[in-house]
Order: sequence, then structure tokens, then C-alpha cells
Amino acid sequence: MREFARVVGLATALALPLWGCGGDLTLPEATGAGLALAVVEGNGQQGTVGQPLPNPVVVLVRTDAGQPIANRQVEFAPAEGQAASFDPDTAVTDSRGEAVTKWVLGTAPGVYTAEARVLALADAPPPVPLQAAAVAGTPDTIRPVSHTGQPGQPNQTLPEPLVVMVLDRFGNPVAGAEVAWSVVAGGGQVSADQVATTADGTSSVTWTLGAGIGLQRVTANVGGASGSPVTFTAVVLF
Repeated sequence: MREFARVVGLATALALPLWGCGGDLTLPEATGAGLALAVVEGNGQQGTVGQPLPNPVVVLVRTDAGQPIANRQVEFAPAEGQAASFDPDTAVTDSRGEAVTKWVLGTAPGVYTAEARVLALADAPPPVPLQAAAVAGTPDTIRPVSHTGQPGQPNQTLPEPLVVMVLDRFGNPVAGAEVAWSVVAGGGQVSADQVATTADGTSSVTWTLGAGIGLQRVTANVGGASGSPVTFTAVVLF
């Protein structure tokens, strides 16, 4: 009988704190904190076609409270139809919550877009967008655009300008390439000795012929470019 009384008393003592709370016991929820994904470095860069961007792309995975999360897989994916790539295309976050990759641009100039996203999580945060711009590479080839041979008269300007185009190794027009123009036979002069290419990769001059009869020549030269120099001729008959 005394043993039963001790059991009842112990049960009553344990229950008193609960009753003192008004009988409304709420247990804490077992849900985890939400995650966030953000770009830390490397967004909005400009680079050369066919090359990695100058700086790596770095993203951060953290909780909503700001705590970095390690060992999370992050995938980097170029926009559909764009011939660009990431190396690696999937990276694992380090102790700082950061995933790092290199963005290798495609072979065409223009704007490139991509996104980074956290993998294998039911509650994964939204992907983050990435953007970069690609410009043409260094001069690789020079070729004529206008006719390379024209008839003319002594001391007269040819009716058509002389035009060349400068291309990179992927065949993209190169803007800002310096083209050296020189009269190499027959005298006369060109409108400029040095003319940088415009946005469409072309450089042009006008040619005023010399006084001599016969064959006159002008060259367009870009150092180290295949096809350089391009030679233009004029035939002066009288």
C-alpha cells in the first residue's frame, strides 16, 4: 500500500509542471533551416571566344541564417543551345559553403547565359542566373573584300576603295586590329598608312595612283596573320 502511494505521488509530481503551463504543451518542430544560393564572384565578366573567363565563377550555399553549408553538389549549366561549358560542370561546396568552377566560352562572340543550381535536395533553393560576354580573339587571318585588281589613270583616285577583313581563328571578324597600308610599286599614295578595323572586321583606304604607266601595287599587312600581306594592283595603260 505504501509502495502504491509512492508511485501515485511521483506521477503527480511529474504532472504538476505541465498543469502549471495551462495544460497546453507544444513540442518544437523538427524541420531544418531553409537554404539560399548566391553568386560570390565571377558573374558579368568579359572574355575571349573559346577561352575560360579570366576569373572563376564562385557561388555560396548557406542557410537563411547565413551559416555556410559544406558538401553540397552545385551544377553549372549553360543556356540551351549555347556552345559553352563549365570545368567542372558539378562542384561540391567547401567548408566555406563555396563551389568553384571555370566558365569556358563558346567560339562565337556575344552574350552567354547560364545558371547554377543545388542538386539532390527536395527543398533546394532557386537557381541563380549567370551572364558573360565573349569578344573575338586576336587576328589570325586577313583576306581581301574588294577587288584586288582595277584599271586606272595616272594621278587619279581609283573608283573603288581597297578593303580587307581581319578574322580570328574561329572566323569571327576582329575589331580594332591595326592594318598597315603601303604603296610598294608605281608611286602614288593611299589615304592612310594605318587603319584599324571597324566592328565588322574591315579596314579600307582609297588609292590615288602615281604618274607612271604600267603596274602599280599596294599591300595591306597585319603582322603574323595568315594571308598577310594582301596585294592590290592597278594597271595604268595611258
